[in-house]
Amino acid sequence: MNILTTAQKSNEAIQEEAKALASSMHMTYIKRGKTSIPALFSKYQCEYIAVLAGSGLTIHFPENQQHTFHLSMAQLRILRLQRGEGDHLVNAIQTILNANEISDKEKFSFLDCTIGLGSDSIVVSYAFSQAQIKGLEGSFPIWLATSYGLAHYSHNVKSVADALRRIEVSYDTFENYLPNLPDGSIDIIYFDPMFEVPVEDSPQFKPLRGHTVESHIDDKIMEEAMRAASCGVIIKERPFSSVFQKYPPHKWVGGKYSRIGYGVYMKEL
Repeated sequence: MNILTTAQKSNEAIQEEAKALASSMHMTYIKRGKTSIPALFSKYQCEYIAVLAGSGLTIHFPENQQHTFHLSMAQLRILRLQRGEGDHLVNAIQTILNANEISDKEKFSFLDCTIGLGSDSIVVSYAFSQAQIKGLEGSFPIWLATSYGLAHYSHNVKSVADALRRIEVSYDTFENYLPNLPDGSIDIIYFDPMFEVPVEDSPQFKPLRGHTVESHIDDKIMEEAMRAASCGVIIKERPFSSVFQKYPPHKWVGGKYSRIGYGVYMKEL
């Protein structure tokens, strides 16, 4: 059972919004009252509880862990773009656009196959305001938090808020989604799978441990991605990963001493 409720002190408008959201997400709305989160977990034996409040949507997990959408590293990366310092993912996309003689001010479609917390797609949407961006997320609680956050998160800079609103997120896995795409139907397809050698635990990922979907890129996925992409594919991983050993990229984009970078695979022109 997927439960959605409200904060203990919630007005009627929030309660009605929560009921509508639960219905649209195929979740069960529970009237909160003064019941504590631990008491709800004990009563309903669920894996997580979504709580809607005036400040946004929070996903609660057992053992007092919780997750709320925030810009995370996207905020810092946007600040760097504003200062003209660039971004490696933006540069990787620009490499593909240049090879296909597409201007960065033209519309192009971008599929983020592993959107997660949304940071990469937010940066891409900010850098390329004409891009049509769609993300996939196979974990229901992560998808719920990210999709709600992108649609409702308030930011005092209009261009950043607009970047969030332009992103569409579907609850799906790329293993299921890619085979159903027509040939050449997406300009750029992007993967940020779970790293083979994990980076040190990040605070924003700690509550999500055990709730992520571990996906891997194999021959079938690579073949489907290259078939569905009209311009190219980008994979984010560590330089020494087996993915890049098995599928050598046409170009590597990353800093000289980067622990993580982007492999660019060009579609034959």
